[in-house]
Amino acid sequence: MGGFKVATLSLMLARIIYTINWFNIASIFYLIALDFKEDIAMLGIISASFLIGVGLFQVPAGIIAAKYGLRNMAIYGITIASTAALVTGLASGTMQITILRFLIGIGMACFFGPSVMLVSKYLGKESEGLGIGLLNSAHALGGIVGLFGWVVLAEALGWRASLILSGGLGIATAIMLSRTLLKEEVKVSEHFRIKISDILKTIFNKSLVILGFTLLGFQAGSSMILTFSVFYFVDHLNIRPVDAGLIASLSLVVALVSSPLFGRIYDKIGNAKKLLFISGIVSAISILGFATDSLYIIIISVVITGLFLSAGFVIVYAKAKEINKSQSQYQTLAVSYVNGLSLFGVFWIPILFSIVANRVGYEIAWLLGGLTVIFLVLPVLKLK
Repeated sequence: MGGFKVATLSLMLARIIYTINWFNIASIFYLIALDFKEDIAMLGIISASFLIGVGLFQVPAGIIAAKYGLRNMAIYGITIASTAALVTGLASGTMQITILRFLIGIGMACFFGPSVMLVSKYLGKESEGLGIGLLNSAHALGGIVGLFGWVVLAEALGWRASLILSGGLGIATAIMLSRTLLKEEVKVSEHFRIKISDILKTIFNKSLVILGFTLLGFQAGSSMILTFSVFYFVDHLNIRPVDAGLIASLSLVVALVSSPLFGRIYDKIGNAKKLLFISGIVSAISILGFATDSLYIIIISVVITGLFLSAGFVIVYAKAKEINKSQSQYQTLAVSYVNGLSLFGVFWIPILFSIVANRVGYEIAWLLGGLTVIFLVLPVLKLK
């Protein structure tokens, strides 16, 4: 039993560092922009490159994990992402950063699905929602550190040193995972063969497609808030960078606590359609609050979106895993596929948001963002 606890804790720690490397580039971009004389448009391009990488490789990663094991994919994924994050600190231009963010996305795609499956295995069948909620809490904690902590760190050490440090920490967690993840829990059958028909059955599963598009709505909301809020606070509301990072991280502070709660609620209730629809609509309405330019309303909006966006992620992943129970080898593919649909589909959100913000202002950008989230979560009403 002790081995399960150590393995679970190591996955949570890896997830925290993984998420720091996900969000820290957005929080310190104002420093990168000063160095390379860029504006919000480049932040949109860099974010889109990352999302294409992490979205495009979810399905290949799920297929490879079915054959070669969850443990191996998790370790290789963290190694790839962390190495690219470290090298980003040495970049001499934003084009290099854009390419490296794409590589970071590939590595994170390889880690995500296996980490969800491994935590579920370690915690047992009766606590799958809770396990995914805890993993999402680790994601939230990493996001808090990445959004707020890395602003402080970059101000003190410089943005390059901060990225080298986060990449080095990620490589350390890859070494840790190689020592702590249980080999016997992820033994791969020598007789297992990947079948195209089984892959297509997963990819064209109507419920998984609906979950993918629904999750796209939650990803869109999360992407706008976590990518642009710090820059928006500094650039438009003239808030100090440290305070901007603190306010932006409030959504993740809420998610840290609420993710396991919603995981347990789903374990007990199991009504994914109702929970996802309510969470999506409330999140979208809260995003509209950013368009008011009132700091008090924005802070309330940050907290509410953090609460209900976290619910969406936890419930979608738990439901996706449940759908493919009859094909246990392809449960990782199901989770990765749903995540891939949403992440690859959301790459245009940062680009569109930055264009609208540049041309007609942040207020219109946030209004269109909230309406987009409403439109994207509507497919969940067709979920059985």
